[in-house]
Amino acid sequence: KASRQLRIGGHAYQISVRRRIAFDRRHALSGRACAVCVEIGVIVFCLLVVGLMVLLVESEPMRKERESAGVALTGFVAILIVATCALAAIALRRMVRRWRAASSTIFTSEV
Repeated sequence: KASRQLRIGGHAYQISVRRRIAFDRRHALSGRACAVCVEIGVIVFCLLVVGLMVLLVESEPMRKERESAGVALTGFVAILIVATCALAAIALRRMVRRWRAASSTIFTSEV
C-alpha cells in the first residue's frame, strides 16, 4: 500500500494505491502472465540442470577426472556455476516482478 499525492487543477489530493493479484483471464491467466511463468519455469529448469551437473562432477566415479583436470579448471568451472546461479537469481526476481505486474489490478482511493 502506497500513499501518493495527485495534483488536479491546482488542488492536491492524497491517494492510496494498492496492487492485488487477480486470478482471472485478463490478469493472472493472460498471455503475458503465462509467458512470464514459462520463462520462470525455464530458469528453474536450468538451475536444476546446473545442480545435477554439480552432483555429477562431485560424484566418486568422476574423482579421477577431477584430479586430472587440475585445480585451475575446477576453479573456473566453479566460478561459472556461481555466476550462473547469481544471474539466474536476478532473472527470477525480475520475472516474478513482471508476473506480478501482469497479473495484478491497481486500486486507488482518496485518503
